[in-house]
Amino acid sequence: MVGSIKVNVDASVYTSLDFFGVGVIIRNHYGVAIAAASKRLLDRFAPHLAECMAIKVRSELVKECNLKKWSIESDAVNIINTITNSAPLAPEAHIIEDIKEEMLMTFCSSVNHCSRSANKFAHSLAQFAINSKGIFVWKEIMPIFLGPLIYNDYLFCNC
Repeated sequence: MVGSIKVNVDASVYTSLDFFGVGVIIRNHYGVAIAAASKRLLDRFAPHLAECMAIKVRSELVKECNLKKWSIESDAVNIINTITNSAPLAPEAHIIEDIKEEMLMTFCSSVNHCSRSANKFAHSLAQFAINSKGIFVWKEIMPIFLGPLIYNDYLFCNC
């Protein structure tokens, strides 16, 4: 849809480590990458909670890019279901409530499940975060090493 923006997120967790990685890619309605981020978070979370945190972290990039009319996509179907039908006693309920509040404040239009093949770029960025220290943000111009990942992701993004 013209004017719509897709934000794909993913987390990468190794239970033996005291940190996990988060990856975010933002695409316009043509499927072109307009921003991406990779961030290592210091904490030990179960994969389910790490996926929640990945969705929460994407808000930083969304705010920075001043997006309107955007949607979240993740391959974590359990998280998408929890956001759309949250249970008040779920262990991640406080994170989900923060996510919902941020979605309202930043004009998020929908939360959708996508296949793993459509979320490979976000997953690769999350793994990149585990193997590197710091926060990496790219806007408009993506580094060359991300080129093949962006192209492959574009083929599956259903934009």
